Amino acid sequence: MKLQENTAASELRKWRYNVVSNYSFRTGMLKGTGVGASYRWQDKVVIGYPVIPDPKNPSLASFNLSQPYYGPSEDACDLWLSYEHKLSDKIGWKIQFNVRNAFGKDKVIPISVEPDGKTWAAVRIAPNQEWFVSNTFSF
Repeated sequence: MKLQENTAASELRKWRYNVVSNYSFRTGMLKGTGVGASYRWQDKVVIGYPVIPDPKNPSLASFNLSQPYYGPSEDACDLWLSYEHKLSDKIGWKIQFNVRNAFGKDKVIPISVEPDGKTWAAVRIAPNQEWFVSNTFSF
């Protein structure tokens, strides 16, 4: 554990960012309609370290913490479409259709590697595309 001080932490990404945009039409033919999108990005992640065998005792080994193996960076895009309408002076209604991970593909993502750095030791399934509809009443 002492050797891992000041090195890249396994399974923690150094950088990530999210961008969200939403537009609501207030006049004209599309009044009450809204569209939006978001983009999420995550930096590459440490999934292992090279093994350095001990020349004096082959059954002992250490890790080269200065040369980590990285997994891929990840990104995703969400889209939505909404419609808003006043049912009365005091009650508003909004229906929204969302697509999460709109351009997602079926794939697996490595989460750890064997000491050779090429063979995956464990993987996880990438997030699937999903969609849902929500209704909101405000008063």
